Amino acid sequence: MNKTKNRYIIYLTVVAMAGWMLASFDFNIMTPTLPLISKSLHFTTEEAGLITGVIYLGMFVMVLIYGPLIDKFGRKVMFQIVLTVSAIFTGFTYLVVNFLQFMGVRFIADGSAFGELPTGLTIVTEESSPKLRGILYGFIQGGWPIGLFISSAAYLLLVSKIGWRGLYLLGLIPLIAVIIARFRVKESDRFKDLKKTITEDTKPKYAVNKNEAKEFPYKQLFNKDLRKQFTIVNLGWMLYTFSFVTTNVVIALIFTSYYKLNDTQSATILLIASGIGFFAYPIAGWYGQIIGRRNAWVMSSILMPFTALIFYIVAVPGYFYSILIPYIFLYFFSNGTFASVGFMYASESFPTRARGSATSFIMALIAASYAIGGFLFSGILSLTSSIPITWIILAVILPFGSTVMILGKNIKPDEELESIST
Repeated sequence: MNKTKNRYIIYLTVVAMAGWMLASFDFNIMTPTLPLISKSLHFTTEEAGLITGVIYLGMFVMVLIYGPLIDKFGRKVMFQIVLTVSAIFTGFTYLVVNFLQFMGVRFIADGSAFGELPTGLTIVTEESSPKLRGILYGFIQGGWPIGLFISSAAYLLLVSKIGWRGLYLLGLIPLIAVIIARFRVKESDRFKDLKKTITEDTKPKYAVNKNEAKEFPYKQLFNKDLRKQFTIVNLGWMLYTFSFVTTNVVIALIFTSYYKLNDTQSATILLIASGIGFFAYPIAGWYGQIIGRRNAWVMSSILMPFTALIFYIVAVPGYFYSILIPYIFLYFFSNGTFASVGFMYASESFPTRARGSATSFIMALIAASYAIGGFLFSGILSLTSSIPITWIILAVILPFGSTVMILGKNIKPDEELESIST
């Protein structure tokens, strides 16, 4: 690549990472602030619990809508729209005065924030060289733990000074800056070539199945040439996400209720684990570029349950460091080592004509899997009345199921996209 192209790819990587980081901040800031929001807006306990389900529903619906739009109107325009919608409704969060307003605003804000991933993933996949796309996306995915780190730090340092409304407003300011920065982002050459090929019936520069490209994107994904890979990738992500809810989403509840930590200690563990966990993303991007992203995913599917088992054995209720140290390793191997390679593997598995829809569908399924994972945690805990048994089932045994990804295509790390699928 020439120097101008190199500079642009670096710029694209930075603005994509910034957007994902801010989406993470916006999503994760609700976890520590929900008790304050509930008190301020007079939620009942049942209403507070309903919020999480509504947010996951918003993610599911909004991302499903965005997918075909990415493939119809382009990566560049949707790269701006999803973040702009998220920013507008994050700003509205500052103004809400009751439960229904908060629920409606977060439905759209978090749903659009989740749409940030497939848009950024799609454009970076198509613009990067085969030898770099996995490594670059590792850094972009690293925006998620940075966002979690910043949200935890902001809560610990600022909530007593600016309140929960101020924290949401704090997240709005950099969102606007990133939106402005994205005006310099270009449409991907592959998408422009695809649109020209279809509308003008010209010979494509990048190989494409023109007949299927004219079909609705979600229909294309269930055609014979893509159906098997699409099913395997979604199944792998679904089984992983079921366990992720226990090891990451409800972990603060486990820390405080079973391991007898206070809220500050719990937030501190998440702060430290997410800070160190950032490095898992570029590291996984690097070794995924060497051994292949499918193989890297399967390796994580084997390693992660062992770190969950070690946490179970080592962590002692009431002893902060016995919980902190093993959780650092669990966070490391249950986040970046999956996300960095898993999303790029999903994106490169599908052709340009349906790539935005494929990655969006996977993100929508992940949102649904969050909800199902929550039901699994609640259901097993209700049946057993035991956090340890629930942990063994969901955090130690279930993750092995995500090794199903081994049945997917073994894509060479430096393979051109058009040689994988057209």
